[in-house]
Amino acid sequence: MIHAQDVNTIRNSLKWAIAILKRSNIEFPEVDAGTLLAYVLSCKKTNLYTNPDDTISDTNISKYKELIYKRASHVPLQYITRQVEFMSLDFIVDERVLIPRPETEILVETVLSKAHDNEFPNKHLLIMEVGTGSGNIAISLAKNLNNVKIYTNDISHDAITLAKENIKIHDVTDKVNLLHGDFFGSFIGSAEKKRIDFIVSNPPYVTEAEWHELEPEVKDNEPRLALVGGEDGLCFYRRIIKGAVDWLKPGGYLIIEIGETQANSVITLMQDDLHFDNIEAIKDLHGKERIISAQRKS
Repeated sequence: MIHAQDVNTIRNSLKWAIAILKRSNIEFPEVDAGTLLAYVLSCKKTNLYTNPDDTISDTNISKYKELIYKRASHVPLQYITRQVEFMSLDFIVDERVLIPRPETEILVETVLSKAHDNEFPNKHLLIMEVGTGSGNIAISLAKNLNNVKIYTNDISHDAITLAKENIKIHDVTDKVNLLHGDFFGSFIGSAEKKRIDFIVSNPPYVTEAEWHELEPEVKDNEPRLALVGGEDGLCFYRRIIKGAVDWLKPGGYLIIEIGETQANSVITLMQDDLHFDNIEAIKDLHGKERIISAQRKS
């Protein structure tokens, strides 16, 4: 057993950290131990394993211990390093925003696929996003589409502040118009109704019952406001589907992320609204229906 006082080389540091994380039932202790040590030492993870006997300074050992104990208390790794990769781009994240998930990349890829279809040849696209969080969706779209203007919002002042950082870092301030407010009201005066080509959103969709069963990493750290979608998890979908009708141009797309069991319910909401057709569910890599796409009727 490696004791805290014996941690002075890369090899021993990793052994000690892995033991601590295992005792706390962290899912991937080896991965997290290596990621955090590379973060502290400002090096690539491969350097840890090619130079295992290198000595670590007392200052860096103290910092590493602090971060390992934080991870052992189930603070998400992304919040500790303040970074996450999404669509091959690096984003700043912390407790003010939801951590972007890999499945949300499918939402972005769906928009990109349809934007590159023959329907939109060399067209100046107008995209609206409801609830930006870290800005990962809007920024990814802005980085991958040349001729685009994106209007995005968030009800959280904290999220807006963080999204501004990410927008500036990725140099898309000319493409992304960030607004503070709730749902579609904040877009009035900035965007024009019946002109939007795509409305996208990854809204809160966890039910109240599911919230109480979430793992500590999520429940105790990520903002509840960005996760819970009411008693049945569908309250935000009802508002988005109803409000999108006023903003989408005929033939424009509403593309939204859903919980893995919500496809039928969300599709029914769209069908009952009577303003959408070509409704389709798109599966993630695990075969779960994760994205719903629909077109505004002409």
